[in-house]
Amino acid sequence: MLTFDVIGTSILFTAFFIEFILIMLHRPEKKLVNDIMANFLLGLFIVLAGLVEKGLAFSIFSLVYRFAIFTPGLSWWLWIVCFLCCDFIHYAYHRLGHKTRLFWAAHVTHHSSTHFNLSTGLRTNFIHVLYRFLFWAPLCFFGFPPEMILLIESITASQNFLVHTEKIGKLGILDWIFNTPSNHRVHHGSNPEYIDKNLGGVLMIYDHLFGTYAKETTTPVYGITHNIDTSNPFKILLHEYARLTKEFPKIKGLKAKLSYLFSTPQ
Repeated sequence: MLTFDVIGTSILFTAFFIEFILIMLHRPEKKLVNDIMANFLLGLFIVLAGLVEKGLAFSIFSLVYRFAIFTPGLSWWLWIVCFLCCDFIHYAYHRLGHKTRLFWAAHVTHHSSTHFNLSTGLRTNFIHVLYRFLFWAPLCFFGFPPEMILLIESITASQNFLVHTEKIGKLGILDWIFNTPSNHRVHHGSNPEYIDKNLGGVLMIYDHLFGTYAKETTTPVYGITHNIDTSNPFKILLHEYARLTKEFPKIKGLKAKLSYLFSTPQ
């Protein structure tokens, strides 16, 4: 598992550097270069957090797996069912990240760039990496081995990185089935018709089932509805947490506080 992660991370950063060199050959504006460099630093935070997260996730998954209601032997069908379950958890967790202030505080980091390239795939808040794996832990109770879940999630993370590109256009029927660059461009669009769309991990099946799928019909306007216009990594990471910290104490009553945390971000 560790070997796969090392190889995967090496490939992703290699792809990032190749694209960065190609972008630099076109003499980009300083704002874009600063954005890419900020994304690169955030990517390094993710790698460091991932070292902690993998060990922690494996320990907790293994603990839950000890109490599994059944433990089927490895088979092709178990891999398929596990993949579909992991992709559903990814969809549900991703939707939660868009629909609740508490989880949006971390996820907004990924959406706050007004550019869209491979470096945007590195623009992830390391804070949520340290707890997101808990949403996958129940799968171990239903008999899916920890190693299987972690491998599928590593593959999903790699695929999710590679769809951050404008170099690949629409792919016909594949756009209907998979999370492709076209679908993910929509996901990063702040256009009203694109907000909170295409939340799937590898597949678009759950977006179709739950009404969150949207085709790329107009050019996406990347970013969020209140762009922060900064390349400071710490502001990119913490700006929404700072907002919550400022507003949360003003809310009176436990019920109102919980309602605020789990309400839709404004």
